[in-house]
Amino acid sequence: MPLPQASLCTVHLGYLLMLIDCLKQDGIDVDGLFGSDYLQTLSALDPNTRRPIEEWEALVEQAQPRSERDVALRMAEFVKPWDTGPIGFITMASHNLREAAEALAQFYNLLNDVYTLDAELVGERFEIAMRPLSAHISPSLERLTLATICWHARWLSRRADLHFDATFTFDMPAPSLTAALEKTFGGTLTFNAPRSCLLGPAEYETLPVSRGDHGVQETLRAQLMAEMASLQDTSTSFVHKVERIIKPRLETGEVNLDDIAMEAGVSVRTLQTRLEESGLNFRALLDRMRHAQVLLYMGDVDISLIDMAHMLGFATQSSFHHAFKRWTGMTPGQYRKQRLRAGISNRATAR
Repeated sequence: MPLPQASLCTVHLGYLLMLIDCLKQDGIDVDGLFGSDYLQTLSALDPNTRRPIEEWEALVEQAQPRSERDVALRMAEFVKPWDTGPIGFITMASHNLREAAEALAQFYNLLNDVYTLDAELVGERFEIAMRPLSAHISPSLERLTLATICWHARWLSRRADLHFDATFTFDMPAPSLTAALEKTFGGTLTFNAPRSCLLGPAEYETLPVSRGDHGVQETLRAQLMAEMASLQDTSTSFVHKVERIIKPRLETGEVNLDDIAMEAGVSVRTLQTRLEESGLNFRALLDRMRHAQVLLYMGDVDISLIDMAHMLGFATQSSFHHAFKRWTGMTPGQYRKQRLRAGISNRATAR
């Protein structure tokens, strides 16, 4: 099959291979559909290769007429946590769904750089939101991502009865797809929304996970952190570029919008506009990075909560506590005690 024009937005090769395996299981002739030469080319690639998002979307579109179900939703049911490699294993090694969601959000860009994920407590609801990293919006990827998280949450918690609400940026689809989405999530659906999100009751986040060895969590985290650092060093995404500039400053607590814009080679206004194109603003990006970094600091008992607030650039201890409770639903002290009781420590990767 002809390859789509190259894109700055990419997905891991596993997206393509998993789609092909899913179609095979459903009895679809993938050689006849995509061409044996193309499939052989894919199978010969390095397993860590990234491909343009348009290529995966083209495969989905080409396969849809042959499938009785929405291809993205069918793929979400087909993919199991271990199919995503270390990311899946770290969710399986989590103590509860909150930890699993935080790990997925932290390392999601190893799977694709089309969106980022945010996981946080919003009022009485737990929310996992997709934020685009560019102007490219992929309804198929939104359906696949949120439906996969939905199915995996049920499997990890051994709770097949979990129901989720979902919002999507795309318009209401045909009745058949709307019905399939209702069946998948079990809750209220909203279309043409500002962002695509999965929402569940706050109590879902404390549901225990008993699908893996909790003791390997930090080994997996160190491996994934190294992979993320390598990816961000080579990414051409403007958001990732700004994150690379912020990261060393974040660790010293010295983050200034004017300085970040200057180092990025743009005006403050242009930086804010470019971030807004990705559904972010500077404050939201900084908030997300602080959230990810504090989870690493929490495992290092040599870093006090006061030092932590300073190292993340918070003006007061009170503002740090407020932000942390918004992220996790707990105070910093409660969260640290919970991790230490569970024997979780990441001293090797905290700094």
